[in-house]
Amino acid sequence: MNTERIEFLKSLIETPTPTGSEAAGALLLGRRIKAKTGIQPTIDLHGNLHAVLDVGAKTTVMIEGHGDEIGYIVSYIDDKGYVYLQALGGIVVPLTNAERLVILTKNGAVNGVVGARPPHLAKDKKGIADDLRNMPCDIGASSKAEAEALVAVGDPAVVDAGFRRLAGTRVSGRGFDDRVGTFAMCEAFIALATAETKPAVNVHYVSSVCEEIGLVGGRLASYAVHPTIGISCDVGFAEAGTGDDVKVVGDQKLGMGASLAIGPIYHPGVTEHLRATAAKYAIPMQEHAVPKGAGNNAWAMKLERGGVAVAQVAVPLRYMHSPVEVVDLSDVDAVIELTTRAIQDLPDDFDLLPEQP
Repeated sequence: MNTERIEFLKSLIETPTPTGSEAAGALLLGRRIKAKTGIQPTIDLHGNLHAVLDVGAKTTVMIEGHGDEIGYIVSYIDDKGYVYLQALGGIVVPLTNAERLVILTKNGAVNGVVGARPPHLAKDKKGIADDLRNMPCDIGASSKAEAEALVAVGDPAVVDAGFRRLAGTRVSGRGFDDRVGTFAMCEAFIALATAETKPAVNVHYVSSVCEEIGLVGGRLASYAVHPTIGISCDVGFAEAGTGDDVKVVGDQKLGMGASLAIGPIYHPGVTEHLRATAAKYAIPMQEHAVPKGAGNNAWAMKLERGGVAVAQVAVPLRYMHSPVEVVDLSDVDAVIELTTRAIQDLPDDFDLLPEQP
């Protein structure tokens, strides 16, 4: 991945986009598309970002990644000025202990910390709270009035953890799930829109909202776009050296390429087209099994308006839903190339129907 792409990804990852507050990330992505392609993206009333390459085809391919990340929402402020939070999405609650947080208010960012009880004072060996009701956020206020002058009930928050380079092509940060996926689909859209030879199908890119609380944006956008084919990019579980999770989620590894989902909800023809594309262009790719409807927007797309032929590609990721998620940039490149090549090679009359009686 070139330096310019890495710097843009860094800026996206370091921009807070908790569920329901994705606007800043959508603007970054939309402005990048406009600058690179001349195409004017739009943001719908729900907050989903749309960019359309219309070549006048009968087939429309929707490529999608969700732009939200897990986070918190302010739920209560006590008389001493402590701020209490509830989860936005699948927070691993004990990890909130001793974290720096950023609360996003109408007047700007407010810093806070979730204090951990000193081990000297704990009555048991653990001493670590595992319920957000017992984990107040300290913003430095001394009273309820002082705290309420800074933050309000309903303000969202995220962990204050940015983009960090690791060894080789690996990077760590908060919220790669799924800003790295929507980044990859954004880059694929740019590549398709700026190619010398345009694809034979229409391409509709969506960076969707509120995936972490029920696939909300993906469902709404899929219904509005009504694509013929949908390709969703999320993150997948990469092996992390602990436990025997590979027996459940498969042996996905960092640095081994894009991860293609195989299972009953994914269209066999579109899935095979992606597999054949990877082989044709020697794009690194691995596969993982998904036995049922999953918590990602491929599932949301499949179920809209009588159904869409869907496939899912994933960026392998370690430590999902933590502040230290890790991805390999070479895998992101593989996802971008696989998506771009597959759509470039897709005919407008691609046969999606099974063998008929």
